[in-house]
Amino acid sequence: MRFSFLNLAKQALSAHRNWPEQWRFPEPKASYDAIIVGAGGHGLGTAYYLAKEHGMRNIAVLEKGWLGGGNTGRNTTIIRSNYLWEESQGLYEHSVKLWETLSEELNYNVMYSPRGVMMLALAGHRQ
Repeated sequence: MRFSFLNLAKQALSAHRNWPEQWRFPEPKASYDAIIVGAGGHGLGTAYYLAKEHGMRNIAVLEKGWLGGGNTGRNTTIIRSNYLWEESQGLYEHSVKLWETLSEELNYNVMYSPRGVMMLALAGHRQ
């Protein structure tokens, strides 16, 4: 099923009871090209880019909880590039840029919404 405004409106009229499942529950295979432990933002992103950039199609993603429920979905829901190590700055900047077109590539709203952050500090008043 492709996601579109028309399809969303149609599903809304049926009280959203007719959405098809978005994933399968296949039996495990004897082997995989890659096995990723954890279906949070990092695990799902890794699986996606292994498939997209390296053509891998035999990937298992293992998760004991719900999909996307790692730190990205559970705690902060923040995708950020403000880590403190200069050595990894380029990697984090690149990973944030990848989110900008991900909804279009997947035809699925990943709910990415860029925001800025301003941190203020007030030194204690001395008498």
